Amino acid sequence: MIAVAEPPLEFVPRGRQSSAEHPGPHDQPLVRHQLPTSEHLLLQRLQNVNISSAGEDGPAGGQESWTIREMYDDYEAAEERAARRRQLIERTKRCGPKAAAATQLTSLPQNLLHPPLERREEPMCDYMVNNEEELYVHRNTVVWTQGFNDDDDHENGVYKRMCFTSDSPVRFACFLNRSFVRGRLAQLKAVVQSQDDKLTAICVMDQNSLRVYCNDGEDFLANLDFPVSQVWQTKHGLLLEKDSSNALISHLSIPMPRLFSMSHPLHEACPVVLKTATSSTGYMTEPEYCVVFATEDSDLVLLYDSKLFKHFVARLRKVTPEEVNLVGQQQQELGHTLLGPRSQMGGNSYSFSSTKQTGATPKGANVSFLGRNNTTTGMGNLSKFGLSQSQSFSGVLGQSNRASLGTPLSQLQSNISQQSMFMKDMRKMTHVKPAKPIEPEMCLEHIWTENTYGTQREFCEMATRAFIHTDLVGQTFLCYLLARSCRLQLIRLTGYGGGDVQLSTLASTLAAKDAVGLNRMHMIAVLDPSGSLILYTGTVLISKVHITPLLAPTSIPMPLVTPMAAGASPSAACQVKTPVAAGCLGGNPSGSSSFVEVRRSSLLPTKAPGDLAAFDEELHMLSPIAPQAISYTQRQAHNVCKSLRDPAGNRLTLVYATGRMLRIALPLLNDTRLLTRCVATLRQVLSPAQFLHFVIRWYSARNPPGSRDYSIEQEWLLFRCTLLALMGLTAAPDVDTGENYGRCATPPLDTHFGGVTATGSGDGSNCSSNSTLGAQDEPKKRRKYNDCEDFTDDDWEFLLLQTTLAPCGADGHSYSVNTSAPLFQMIPAIFFSLHLLYEDLKLDAVFYAALPYLATFLHQLAIDMQLDSYVLHYILDFPELSNRTGRQSLLGAEHGAMMLHQELLRVPAPSVFAQLEHIVVGEEEVMPYSFMECVNERSRNLLQLVSLVVHGQERLKHWWQLLEIPEAVQANYPRRVKRSITADAPRCHQMLELLLAMRLTRRDIERFPAAVHLIVAEALEEARLSPPMGCSMATYELILRPELAAHAQLPFLETSTGQPHCGRVYKEDSLSTRCPPSGGVETDSSEQLRHDDMDNMDTKLLRLRFPDDMRVEEVRRLLNSSEPVVIEVQQAPGTSDHEFIEEQEKQLFALCARTMTLPLGRGMFTLRTMMPRPSDSLSMPKLCLVGREPLKGTTIEMQQIEFPANMQMWPSFHNGVATGLKISPHAQDIDSNWIVYNKPKTQANNALEHAGFLMALGLNGHLKTLSFMGLYKYLVKCDEMTNVGLLLGISAAHRGTMDTKTTKLLSIHLEALLPATAMELDIPQSTQVAALMSIGLLYQGSAKRHIAEVLLQEIGRPPGPEMENSVERESYAMTAGLSLGLVTLGQGESPAGLRDLQLPDTLHYYMVGGVKRPISGSQKEKYRLASFQVREGDTVNIDVTAPGATLALGLMFFNSGNAAIAEWMQPPDSRYLLDMVRPDFLLLRTIARGLILWQDIRPDNEWFQAQFPQSLRVHLRLPSRDEETPAEDGDVDYEAITQAYCNIMAGAAFCIGLKYAGTEDMVAFATLRTVIKEFLGFPGTSMGECAGRTTVESCLMVLLISISLVFAGSGNCEILRIIRYLRSRVGPQYPHITYGSHMAIHMSLGLLFLGAGRFTIAKTPEAIAALICAFFPKFPIHSNDNRYHLQALRHLYVLAVEPRLFLPRDIDTNQLCLANISVLEVGATEMRRLPIAPCILPELSSLQQVVVDDENYWPVCFERSRNWHQLEKALELSAPIDIKKRTGCLSHLEDPDRLKSMLAQTLTMEQSICWQIDMNDLQQFASERIVKQFLSRCLATKGTDLSYPELVKRHQMMLLFYNAVVKDRMHLLPVYLTLYDHVTKSMLNNIDVWQLKLIDAYLSRSQESEHPLISVELIQMMQELFKQEMEDSTRELCLPLREFLSRKRLDPSYVTTVSGPDLQRAFCVINYYNLLPNMLNGVDLSTGTVNYMRILYEFRQLNLGAHTIFGLLKILQSLATEVVTLDEAALLAYTMATQ
Repeated sequence: MIAVAEPPLEFVPRGRQSSAEHPGPHDQPLVRHQLPTSEHLLLQRLQNVNISSAGEDGPAGGQESWTIREMYDDYEAAEERAARRRQLIERTKRCGPKAAAATQLTSLPQNLLHPPLERREEPMCDYMVNNEEELYVHRNTVVWTQGFNDDDDHENGVYKRMCFTSDSPVRFACFLNRSFVRGRLAQLKAVVQSQDDKLTAICVMDQNSLRVYCNDGEDFLANLDFPVSQVWQTKHGLLLEKDSSNALISHLSIPMPRLFSMSHPLHEACPVVLKTATSSTGYMTEPEYCVVFATEDSDLVLLYDSKLFKHFVARLRKVTPEEVNLVGQQQQELGHTLLGPRSQMGGNSYSFSSTKQTGATPKGANVSFLGRNNTTTGMGNLSKFGLSQSQSFSGVLGQSNRASLGTPLSQLQSNISQQSMFMKDMRKMTHVKPAKPIEPEMCLEHIWTENTYGTQREFCEMATRAFIHTDLVGQTFLCYLLARSCRLQLIRLTGYGGGDVQLSTLASTLAAKDAVGLNRMHMIAVLDPSGSLILYTGTVLISKVHITPLLAPTSIPMPLVTPMAAGASPSAACQVKTPVAAGCLGGNPSGSSSFVEVRRSSLLPTKAPGDLAAFDEELHMLSPIAPQAISYTQRQAHNVCKSLRDPAGNRLTLVYATGRMLRIALPLLNDTRLLTRCVATLRQVLSPAQFLHFVIRWYSARNPPGSRDYSIEQEWLLFRCTLLALMGLTAAPDVDTGENYGRCATPPLDTHFGGVTATGSGDGSNCSSNSTLGAQDEPKKRRKYNDCEDFTDDDWEFLLLQTTLAPCGADGHSYSVNTSAPLFQMIPAIFFSLHLLYEDLKLDAVFYAALPYLATFLHQLAIDMQLDSYVLHYILDFPELSNRTGRQSLLGAEHGAMMLHQELLRVPAPSVFAQLEHIVVGEEEVMPYSFMECVNERSRNLLQLVSLVVHGQERLKHWWQLLEIPEAVQANYPRRVKRSITADAPRCHQMLELLLAMRLTRRDIERFPAAVHLIVAEALEEARLSPPMGCSMATYELILRPELAAHAQLPFLETSTGQPHCGRVYKEDSLSTRCPPSGGVETDSSEQLRHDDMDNMDTKLLRLRFPDDMRVEEVRRLLNSSEPVVIEVQQAPGTSDHEFIEEQEKQLFALCARTMTLPLGRGMFTLRTMMPRPSDSLSMPKLCLVGREPLKGTTIEMQQIEFPANMQMWPSFHNGVATGLKISPHAQDIDSNWIVYNKPKTQANNALEHAGFLMALGLNGHLKTLSFMGLYKYLVKCDEMTNVGLLLGISAAHRGTMDTKTTKLLSIHLEALLPATAMELDIPQSTQVAALMSIGLLYQGSAKRHIAEVLLQEIGRPPGPEMENSVERESYAMTAGLSLGLVTLGQGESPAGLRDLQLPDTLHYYMVGGVKRPISGSQKEKYRLASFQVREGDTVNIDVTAPGATLALGLMFFNSGNAAIAEWMQPPDSRYLLDMVRPDFLLLRTIARGLILWQDIRPDNEWFQAQFPQSLRVHLRLPSRDEETPAEDGDVDYEAITQAYCNIMAGAAFCIGLKYAGTEDMVAFATLRTVIKEFLGFPGTSMGECAGRTTVESCLMVLLISISLVFAGSGNCEILRIIRYLRSRVGPQYPHITYGSHMAIHMSLGLLFLGAGRFTIAKTPEAIAALICAFFPKFPIHSNDNRYHLQALRHLYVLAVEPRLFLPRDIDTNQLCLANISVLEVGATEMRRLPIAPCILPELSSLQQVVVDDENYWPVCFERSRNWHQLEKALELSAPIDIKKRTGCLSHLEDPDRLKSMLAQTLTMEQSICWQIDMNDLQQFASERIVKQFLSRCLATKGTDLSYPELVKRHQMMLLFYNAVVKDRMHLLPVYLTLYDHVTKSMLNNIDVWQLKLIDAYLSRSQESEHPLISVELIQMMQELFKQEMEDSTRELCLPLREFLSRKRLDPSYVTTVSGPDLQRAFCVINYYNLLPNMLNGVDLSTGTVNYMRILYEFRQLNLGAHTIFGLLKILQSLATEVVTLDEAALLAYTMATQ
């Protein structure tokens, strides 16, 4: 019998209190609709009935229930997930930066996403019972609590409590597993992000909905369309069982599916297909089937068939397509069946009416057991659950409308869902289409049926509870409880967790009133019919549990007087008089289990009430304290334990008949790590029966009633005695063996073994063992046995005396051996495996303290078995053991012959350090080291690692061999997976792979022994200097490159919402402000904010890029549109005030033209610089069009002068766009609600701004989330600007997707896309233009024929018959051309579908003119009449059509190099031809020609000048030429030629700007700057006069845009100066400076600082097209001018923006920093240095490598095809790229010229070792981690007087520390310090000696120069110190050494004469020099001369190593110190040898 671990506690569910305090649901809502019939009313009432029976008689009333589960950290599972995460990252890496895209998920291996259920052998104990969580349901409230309830304080016991309330009573609540909540995509993310491991979720189901709540705040709601009778959680999601009473449709009697699966809260419930034993497939429709059990970590489902009274098991799996088709066909057949009166199906003809009465299927000829008649299983579910409630009809209504609905099939559909109906459904009744059936997802495949042969029908019952149980030896059972007949059936599962599970046909039965599985303890707690609690593992009884009685608490009024309240009734006392032995050990014939089949009768305790004395006696036998006599008179008969519930970890609840509950905790198998390892070792060698024997014995001995916490020593002693007794090596001198066993709770093996309780093994043994106990002195202090805290130490000692015998061997007894003991034959295997464990523990510093226990135990066994090599082995480790030589048990040769596995002990004792030394030295003939799984993994790992470092991969398997004992328990567990490493990688990279395969982290490596740590650390250091590329995070953490580990996370980087410093550490990113946020207090007072929408622009990044000037501040000043402008007009002496005010207002009007264009520039400057939180509303800066007088400060408004009324319309729109563009595309939660939330409530102006805001959201991709209704609400207002913004925004968001919804939306606004008969809509011109552009964007690059045809038509659309299409026609035609260009972008003539449209010809005709062609298309009728307004004549009006056609050709043949088309664009090369073309068309033609001949564009002046025809160049009036003109030029049209020159030059510049956009190309800069200077010089010259100011100005603007494009995002100062000059031209004196000029100037300014310097321009064809749309070189004249180009299109540049910002961040300080970077371009051989980062990278497609090559930082390299995706992702998110500073370096900001850190650099570069160190030198490195602390704690000794040894120590520490710091090897400091500790210890031990021997061997393999990464000199210094120590010891201890060398073993009498420390030192010397006992006996010096050479020669004959000989000579020398000559020393040696 065992005791519980803690005193039992009264159990009250924690949620009860909370729900009592909880207010409950809101007032019940009124019934929404009156249900039409009484049937439904009844149904509704019935549904409100609670069917939960839990806790009906609990104090809180009827409706409460709860579940409890354990919460624990499963470290191994977390490890496995981490390993899987690593593999996933490896896989996804190959998919590029968008790795998480759903498409790639399919290519990822399934076993990574859904790993197979692995069965790990858990450690036998010492898992932490961390915590439990409880889900409590009471009526409408669910309370989810985490934490134990402590009696003392109820508040702190629960650390987390969540309450949920639903409107209707909660039917079910359960915990969910993670995979159900996470969808597939999220699962991938979750797999990659480790913090997701913590996700937990619950499911709450009320009457009609299922809610899922996660602890990370997410929740889901799913509607249920049918009443659910039960919910089961499985591996594949939830199973919902439909109420069987609802399974038939009332008036049709069609069986409906009853079981549904749900794989995710947002997926619909799909019917489950059942594949029966006869392989018939169909839905599970039978009302007789019900699910008994399913569990979340398995795919097995236990069902019960109430017709055949049998249980059966089915496997849940995904359906196959064939099954789906089969079920689908059955449904169709069902449809036909319903139509025909009778039908022939499945050989069984019957009509459906026959099933009506029974509700079951008629049995036909082919109905077998479980295989239902094939005909009706497929009566399918034809509705779409969850989604289409509109199609759910009630039966009654359905019948009434039957005629109108058509076929009965559609009628059937209408009846599937819940029998109730909403009014909205009735409205929709008229147009219901039949819904498609839901395809099933899951199939239940029958795999096993219960064998109930011989059981009568009436005894068959449905199981009330079931669970899956894995026992202690790895066998798995499916257990189900038949409560009525008190039986627990166990069915053995083989292959559980794998693909094919087999269930045994025969079940084992245990008598049980109730039972629960304790999963992690691998036991079953069984409540036997008499009410006792018994523990089983599998079918084997372990022990009874004694529950300490608890006095009744006063709160529950019960007549409980006895302290035995919690105990059972008298009948519960297990009758001792009954022999409780069972089935013999011979193999059992059925073979269903590998153990003893226990005879059932033995397990049923007799029902007769035995006398109570027996019970007392039994208690007394197990407890040191005899119980007091208790009167049982008042015992209540009903206080019997009724049931068990809520197992969690090692806890469970006992429920008593009175409703009282006790929560008990069962003891674990053991508490210490050492015992865990020992038990795991035994499991490797013992067979299941032997192992269980051990466990039963140990568990009972470990936890007898009355025992509490043992100390480590006590627990070890207990373990040791238990094991020795089972091995038969201790037998008490005074008690015969049978009794000895009787006391230890397991009978000897010759009696029967099996279901033995802790009561003894037969009738007689009790009395005899009792008398033995009574003979001892019992403890004096008697206590009442009701409080566990009161036991005394005396009890303890008394108890120990009973369970263990007197300390072994101390009393001089030697015991005879019991050869019949259960483990006797296994002694060699047990000894050998424990020895291997002992060796393994030496390799882990954590276990050093445990070694003496094992050593003592093994040493004694080795003496008993006379194994000399082992005895010596242990004595070397623990010299004090040499005192013990007495044998404890008389094992002789005759015993040895009876044992198994003797061969293991025939070889010398294996030593792991010796093996490591062999590897390092590289000896050939070495015994391989034995390796046993789970025993000495670490030994094998270290042997492999050292072997890899020393010998490479060839000999990895040479040094060890696997040792397996075939019949051991371990055979039940799966084998470990094999590890593999890449063969051709460098050795240090292989080392990394091996470490990862072993799952070792840096912390594990630090626990290695120092020598191995050094060897591994050196290899890792090598990898650190040349890290492998593109590896996982764990790899880089191993080699201490945190920055590379951070890069490995980049591909999965999610943008953080809100402010960047939401973490605990403030990490800077590209948007961090220059002054980091101060802690908590808002310092930004409103005075500092300027509210110009650029408050967040003073970023650290811009400061780093432009540290030396104020250009950012200047840009901000130039773009500020929210403050009044200063009007500086002096009042001339003669002017009146009125005139002066008019003067001022004119000046203001001129300035307003400039102010109104500022938002365009501001939008570019602040592009994507904001991550709004969902709760933030965006403020728009106002567009301020008033002035301010500088002196008086009065405000000036425009009142006296005329100005256009709607002047502000488009500027306000642009202002809205600028604000909207601030929102980053990565901002989250920008959805419909947020957009509507930001809708302005007042003023018309705000509506304009909101229109722009909408467009901006679309350009950044956020309008995809705008709901359809939201869109409709916007459009229905018919606001022109809103429509423009929305259409452009939505199509930009869906660019290139050809989305049909959007197409329909756009078609409404475009006549040409509507049919001819469509109603005429009055759509404003600007909206039509926007819709045209939108169509182009939506179908971009698709070459869709219909769209291309319509757009081609629209270019030449004539003016309408009435007023239509007569205004802004140029804009319409031009946009149609651009759209057509986008649709056919770069396709040229390749699309076959467009050939017959003859696009190039038609466009050429539109470009150069010709006779009008007839109109085709849907609108041709409309245009038959010519316009009454616009007379165009018979030719096409090229003034309208040419711009669009020209650009359409250019875009269509983009980069095609098509010479024929380019020829059309050639500028005219004669004066005559020049007169045929408008000069501004030449500009467009030049651009188009550049687009077609894209590859030919060059940035140099030569190409640029060549664009203007040479023949016309002579007529240019360039300023440099002479003024006089030749006579024959009299008729030259200078104006035309000059204008042509300006336009062609501007066009060529624009081409350069497009091609070199964002490249910062200096040649282009020189070319363009020269031409800008030239154009600026035109005014006042003859060129300027000929061309005209307007032409020069418009061309100058194009040049400015071009140069800004080349330098986009670079913030170039020189261009900024040009812009600043040009924008200062304001006022009446500059009439040609229009609104458009200012627009171009400010757009150029914005381009220079695009997105706060974070963005540049992409070079893709789509980007180029977007730039042409945005910077179309015809700028508006005034703010309402849309004649040639719609102003809204100016913002399309956003579509060409690309982030390519390389942003370094120091990983230690988390601050942005400067670093030099270089790139290797494709095809180049040498690196090109870029300007210092942060900088914009060249286009990624042109690069091969990007390298941080800065001497202050560790190098980082991004290489194409290796880790390129990391760079792509970082750039895409503008994320900082972490880099790590080198030791002793300062950043470029702190130390620009590297002078401050000069000293540190010289120290780090220095090759030699410095012996004298100044502390101040080390202060240079104070920025490093732990340097300051180490200096101040360990080395700073100011003001203290140090003794000489302390000074020496400090000096040596300083040396070690200095070396580690200066060489940037801080991680080697622990190795150095450990070694130093080994050397300078006052008491050396064996492990220290081995470390130095190994390092010696390692360093002596090669020259010093081969270890550049470790400080060899320092290590040699320590070795010298050690050698010195050894030689000193040799000298001092030569006498004990002589004794050792000349005897077989040291005599204990001699040992006692040597002091302990000396003994320890002597054995260290023996180990150091590899000396052996009796070594000198082989040396014969009796003949010949004795001299030095002779001694050496003799020693060599013994095959001794040089090291050993050196040691021997040292000893001889020491012995001969007083003898002078060597000859005499040799003589002495001779005498020694002859002794």
